[in-house]
Amino acid sequence: MKHTIPILAIAAMSSLAHAEVINQVVSFNSGFDGTFISFEKFDTMGGTRELTGLSLSYDQTISLDLQAQSNGYTALNAGDWLLDTGFISLHQFGLVEGRGGDGDPGPPFIGPGAIFDTVTSDLGVSDGYNNGGIDTMQFNISDSFIFEADYDGSTEFDQRMFEAFTGTGSLDTFLGGFIEGFFQWVNDPNWVVDPDNPPDGPFGGPFGGDPFYGIFVDYLALSHTGDITVTYEYATVPAPTSAGVLAIAGLVATRRRR
Repeated sequence: MKHTIPILAIAAMSSLAHAEVINQVVSFNSGFDGTFISFEKFDTMGGTRELTGLSLSYDQTISLDLQAQSNGYTALNAGDWLLDTGFISLHQFGLVEGRGGDGDPGPPFIGPGAIFDTVTSDLGVSDGYNNGGIDTMQFNISDSFIFEADYDGSTEFDQRMFEAFTGTGSLDTFLGGFIEGFFQWVNDPNWVVDPDNPPDGPFGGPFGGDPFYGIFVDYLALSHTGDITVTYEYATVPAPTSAGVLAIAGLVATRRRR
């Protein structure tokens, strides 16, 4: 009896798995329309492995080109107007087919990074031409940085991430985002529209109706590029049959001693 218990304990301990790690690196290149990115899922190998940790590391560069153009009849100085603008990225882990109706939550998503800046400049009197001249200025907002996220299964969202990344084959994801812009006058020129002499310039968009004086912003190009490193931490699940065999062997040994 005294020798059977230690033998069983040692055998059970030897069947426990050491933590293992799997890494994969996926490159991406996205613009205004976003991009699809696929990852190899974590395969449980028939339930013999269990995901215990998931981490994502984005080594990325975001660059946004934009243009501001005035159609006013007086010049503006830098600082007379300010535009706080930028791009916020979103990464959705899974693709949605249709529009709900079944009560199931959509795929989990995170925001892996953003860029924001305040732009202003001198803008001359409108020259009546679109996309150029003394009334137009172009800007670039860009930054390179690393964003990291870790999940250990301790929260409901962690579990949703585990479910999205676990299985066989590939996980299809979508990386996109949206642009935000907040404009303000610091020194309002108080331009007044003369109905007999409306503003010049073929400005469209939301100001394509009645004559309008203002600053028009065009977003020209977006580049979101980089590498995503996915790390799976997992443990091997002990085979239940081996523990049963050891227990039976212990009982047999005990009976023989008796």
